[in-house]
Amino acid sequence: MRYVLPLLMTLVACFVAQSAALRAVGGRTTKSESNYFSSLGRIQAGAVGKTGIMFLGSSITGRLPDRANGFEGVANMGCDGGSAVDTLRAMDLGLLPMAPVLVIETNTFGRALDSLPSEVGRAMGQPWFQAGMKFPAISSYARPSGFFYSALLARKIGGFGDPINGPDLEVASRPERVVFQYNEAQISDEQKLVKEIVELLRRLHARDCRTILVWLPPGREKGSMPPPWIAKIVSESGSEWWDLGTETDLRLIELTDGVHMAAHSAARTVMSLKRAIQPN
Repeated sequence: MRYVLPLLMTLVACFVAQSAALRAVGGRTTKSESNYFSSLGRIQAGAVGKTGIMFLGSSITGRLPDRANGFEGVANMGCDGGSAVDTLRAMDLGLLPMAPVLVIETNTFGRALDSLPSEVGRAMGQPWFQAGMKFPAISSYARPSGFFYSALLARKIGGFGDPINGPDLEVASRPERVVFQYNEAQISDEQKLVKEIVELLRRLHARDCRTILVWLPPGREKGSMPPPWIAKIVSESGSEWWDLGTETDLRLIELTDGVHMAAHSAARTVMSLKRAIQPN
C-alpha cells in the first residue's frame, strides 16, 4: 500500500491533467506521432456524441476539416493507409456508431481489394480502441505527443477559414441516384468486393442511413467515367453519387503532395458537401 497509493494518485493526476488539456484544445488533438495513431484518434473522436454527417475514406478524407475545426455537424472518420471500406465494415458490425448521412470517398476503394483489412481497420475491433471511444482520457487523440504534433501541424498548414460562410467548390450539380452503363466483362478481381460493398450499403439503407458515394478531388480527366467496378457499386447499391473529381475547377484545388488537398481547398470541399446535403 505504501507504493500503490502514490501510484494511483499519480495516475489520477495525469488523467485529470490530460482531460483539462483536451478541453483547452477543443476536445481533441488532430495529429499524433504517426498516421496510425492520428487515424485512430480521428475515428474515436468522430464516434463521440451525435453528428449529422460522417466522412468516411482514406487519408484524402482525413485531411478534410470537421467539427474540431468549427465545421459543425461533421465528423471525419478518414483512415490513413486504408479506405472507407474499413469504417463501413466496422459500422456494419456495430463497432462504430453511424450518422444519418455517410459521405463515402470512392477514390481509394481499391485498397480494400486486399483480403486483409488495414492496420487501422483491425484495430477498431480491439477492446482498447472501444474503451477509448467511451473514455477520452485513454483515447488515441489524448496521447501526450498529440498536443505537440497538433500544434506543429496547425502552424504548418494554417487555418481552414470561415466554417460557416466560407467559399465552396462552385459546383452546380448535387448528389443524385445514377445508373451507369458499364462493361461487366471489365470487372474481374473486383467482383467479390463489389458484392460485399453493395450488400453492406443496402443494409445501412435498411437502418435509415443515407449514403453518398463521392469521388473527391484531386480529379480525373473531365467527363471521364469512374472505373467499371465503381460504376457497378453506384448503380446497384442505391447510394447517391457525386463526382467532384471531374466537375471541380482544378484552379480551385491546391495539393500539398499531388494527392492531398491543402487546407483552403479541403475547406472548400467540406463547404460544398455541407451545402449540398443540408441546403438552406
